[in-house]
Amino acid sequence: METASQPSHPAYALRRQSAHALPWSDDLLNQFGLRMASHGMSISRTQMHTIPGYALEQLAHARALDDDLLQLLVVRMFRLYEAHQSGVSLVSH
Repeated sequence: METASQPSHPAYALRRQSAHALPWSDDLLNQFGLRMASHGMSISRTQMHTIPGYALEQLAHARALDDDLLQLLVVRMFRLYEAHQSGVSLVSH
């Protein structure tokens, strides 16, 4: 019988995934998603939280756009990402 503590159990995968979740708050990610959408680009919230390569790619796409507010969001998100990678705790607003 499978238990939630076994690697093949879905609950184990969710716990493991959330332990490595990227550091942006829902509000920050919502703002980023809305600004990207205003430029005709959609993002996956799930992948932004769980796949660093995808998240960095979206930040790079955003960086290439001519949108001052989006640039501020990118800088904030990248700083949070760097802090997360180094183990430093920053507050995400």
